[in-house]
Amino acid sequence: MPDSDDPPSVPEEYRNFRFRLKYLSRYVAGFDEVSPLPQKLRTADRHASGYPPLAIGPEGQATPFFINLDRGITCDLGFEQWISMVRCYGPATDKGSLLVEYKRPFTVEVCNATGETEYVYHLSHCWVDEYKAVTGLEECPNEIAIEHLRLGFDAWKREPEQ
Repeated sequence: MPDSDDPPSVPEEYRNFRFRLKYLSRYVAGFDEVSPLPQKLRTADRHASGYPPLAIGPEGQATPFFINLDRGITCDLGFEQWISMVRCYGPATDKGSLLVEYKRPFTVEVCNATGETEYVYHLSHCWVDEYKAVTGLEECPNEIAIEHLRLGFDAWKREPEQ
């Protein structure tokens, strides 16, 4: 039986993680480690020649941002299928640009030692840049252990603001 201190909407499998990932209002994964976000959003500068910088992100985006999420799990089949789309439609497949429905908004909740949410980061237009997972765990066949997930995104916002 869960403790009364646990947030009621957090599924049991994600309660012990310091970082929780949500898609819309649904928890989709939990992680032990997350890399820091950039302190200040960059804007594309012009080269000395006056031409805009070369595009380095998907679909011509000039300033992508990335976050690394390590040592986690997901029990959400839809989330795992979305992550797996990078194998079919990622930049290395020569199948053109990423699908419009591939980019999704996510929220990263940062929790304290008691599992309470201290603050959240809202990431917009996320896509999978790297993904390493371990499947078929005998003790929990519905869980997928995620060794490493690197998400690219267009912008982020923290709540509460600093």
